[in-house]
Parts: sequence; C-alpha cells; structure tokens
Amino acid sequence: MGKTMMLFLDPKVRKHKKKQIEGTFLLVDDRVIAIDELMDYCNDCFEPLSYHKEFDACYCEPCNAWREEACTDPTCEYCELRPKRPLS
Repeated sequence: MGKTMMLFLDPKVRKHKKKQIEGTFLLVDDRVIAIDELMDYCNDCFEPLSYHKEFDACYCEPCNAWREEACTDPTCEYCELRPKRPLS
C-alpha cells in the first residue's frame, strides 16, 4: 500500500502519425527490394530469378544467363548436361 500508479497516455499528435519502415532497402526502377531478398534477384538487371528444376539451378530470364556456377564434379547429373544458356 502507499504506492501510486501513474498512467501515461499517448498525445493526440502521435495518434495520426504513420509508422516508418525500418531496415535496409534497394530502390531500383521504382521498386523497393529488401536487403534480405536481394539474393533472389539478378545482379545485372535486378529482375527476380527463376528456378530450372531439370538442372537444379537459378537463372535470369531477361539476361538468359545462369546465376549459379556449374559444379566441378564430373559425375553430377545436373551440371553435366546443362547448356551454356538456360533458354535455348
């Protein structure tokens, strides 16, 4: 007993204040890309990467280039038959 409880109310000024987005982002051609999603985009044109199931690798459609290097294992069933360009 003997303790007082103090309540603090938010001022009316903060009531209509918009929340700010925090983090690191990249702005490319009026698109906002979060830094943790950047690995899903092409390094050259910043378009989203596609996945090729047959060769188990990511590629960029506009650039028509693989974004993952082929492995050096000569017995790899995916990289062994992979063409130079993903869209032939």
